[in-house]
Order: sequence, then C-alpha cells, then structure tokens
Amino acid sequence: MATRATDPLAPLDVNLSGFTGPDAGADQPFSKNPRKLWQVSRLGSPLDLEQVSTARRSGFTGGKQRGSKLLAARAGMLSELQELLWAHVAGAPIADQRAVNAALAARVPRRSPAEAQRRSELFSPEVEEQLKQLPRGPRILLVLQGMDASGKGGVVKSVGGAMNPLGVDVAAFGRPTAAQRRQHYLERVIAQLPEPGHVGVFDRSHYEDVLVPAVSGSHSEDQVAERVETLLLFEQELARRGFVIIKVMLHLSPQEQLARLLSRLDSEHKQWKYDPSDADARAQADTYLRVYAALLEATDAAYAPWHVIPADRKWYARLAVQELLIAALADLNLRWPPADYDIEAERRRLLE
Repeated sequence: MATRATDPLAPLDVNLSGFTGPDAGADQPFSKNPRKLWQVSRLGSPLDLEQVSTARRSGFTGGKQRGSKLLAARAGMLSELQELLWAHVAGAPIADQRAVNAALAARVPRRSPAEAQRRSELFSPEVEEQLKQLPRGPRILLVLQGMDASGKGGVVKSVGGAMNPLGVDVAAFGRPTAAQRRQHYLERVIAQLPEPGHVGVFDRSHYEDVLVPAVSGSHSEDQVAERVETLLLFEQELARRGFVIIKVMLHLSPQEQLARLLSRLDSEHKQWKYDPSDADARAQADTYLRVYAALLEATDAAYAPWHVIPADRKWYARLAVQELLIAALADLNLRWPPADYDIEAERRRLLE
C-alpha cells in the first residue's frame, strides 16, 4: 500500500526493483539534492525575485566546459529513463502498473465534496469531460516559464533533444486564437497534455492565462485569484491521473535579457525570433517579476513544486533542468518489463 509522501520528489513507495537515479555515481553534477536545490519554497516568503540571483551556480563547481561535458554525459541516463517510462506503460505487468498508479495518486489529497463543488464553479463542463477522458498512467509534464529570451527554447532543444522524439510531446502556448478565446482557457492546455509513458514539455503554459491578465490589468484581483485556484485544482487532478509535474521558472537578469534581445536584432538568422512586444514586456519587467513571485508562491505545491533556476548562464540552466527530469524519472522506481515469452525458445527460432 502506497503511503502519502511528504517529500514531493521522494521515491514512490512501490516494491519494484527500480533505477538508482541521480544520487548515485561520480558523474552527479550537483553537490546538493537537485530535487530541492532550486525549490521556490527555500527562497523565503514573501518571495522577492529581485533578490534571487540570476547567475549563481548553486550546487555546482566548475565552469561552462565542465557543465557542457556533464550535460552531454548525463543525456544518456535521461534517454534510458525515458525509454524505461515508455516500456513500463507499454509492457509492465498489470500489478506493477496498478502499484505505480496508486502511489502517484497517493501524493495528492483525495477529492473532497468541497473540491467537487468548487470545480463545478471554476471548470466548464467541457473541461470536466476532457479531464474525465484522460487515461491514468505515469508521465512527466515539464512546465517552462520565464521572461522573453530566458532560454526556454534552448532547454527544449538541448534537453528535450536528448530523448526519443517519439516519446516527447512539446507544446508552445502563445496568444489564444479567436476560437480558443471562446472556450475555457484550460481546454487548449488539456488538448496538448502528454500520454502515459511520454514526457511533455510546455514552452510557456497555462500560467500565461494568469500572468498576462494580472500584468495587463484586464482582470480584477478576484478574477485573478479564481484563476490561481483553478490552476491548483487542475494540477491536483493531473497528479491523481499519473502526471509528475515539474515547474521551472528560468530567472534572467535585465542585463542578460537586453544582450540576448539585441543579438536577435543583430543577426538575420535570429530576427524572426524577435517580436516588438518583447520591448513592451521589458518595459514592464518590474511588474512581471512581482506578479511572477506572487504566482509562484500561490501555486507551489508538494505534488507540483516550482523551481527558480538562474538562467544567465544557458549551460547551467540546461544542466539543472536535465537533472530535474532525471530525478523525477528515476524516482518513479520503475523496472524493465519482464519478457512474457520463452526467451531461449525464441532465440532458437531466430537462429534456425
């Protein structure tokens, strides 16, 4: 029987012979537990992002050369763990699958009548139906947030690219279309969620539906508070259905952001990345940071913790996100599915 874990990224209480994960081996990049190193809960309350370093190499000794080598070296472990997740969903014994599903669900408070009532007020019937149709089973959802040029796309390319693309679902959320604006804002998000056995990566996410209205002032404080509550209930339901949620804010300094935006204008190969709205958002950077800080604190949960990762050094941010993925996959404590056929008999058949 799975017990409710107090550490959101502790190994699951499942009696499987699983992968040892990032705590073992001389190649472990960080001197401290990567599951906790960047957690927003360790940054004090109320959170003040202006006081949080954007350049500190927390838990890491060495420079870019060592970091880049470790990023490449650890990519093999990430790829193997992703395949293990896929194999578990595709071929693990039913008893193992049920045990993992039960342990994942046990990390989240059980659904109460009060929650059901609140969901009926905050969710649309279409959202409830979409959630009801989600299959149960373990999968990873990596949420990447950050100011323009903070490196979200680079993380997707460098870290996500180490995994088998057939098992990685990447979605980028920009401005909603006219059709999407007529729907509940969660509908387009649910449509992009990964299947069991997959790793999903959101380049921006459902948090834009709180961040942008709060900064622009298009929604009242009560409306913004309702959206925050909606996201908490939404992620609770995802976790019950087997989602392991890793939320990352890539924290970039104004000086480094300016340099990166100017480099886009200076290169014809990067000009397509620039949008005039980037300058508008930069002019509101202080407001964005205040809203981000309040949003991260309000939506930080044991089953979906936030991590604030210094992003002035691209290689460091990528290494940190990679290690969070490795930890989350390893902590599922999965094992390779045993063969359900006679191995030696099949060997003989092939040789004959």
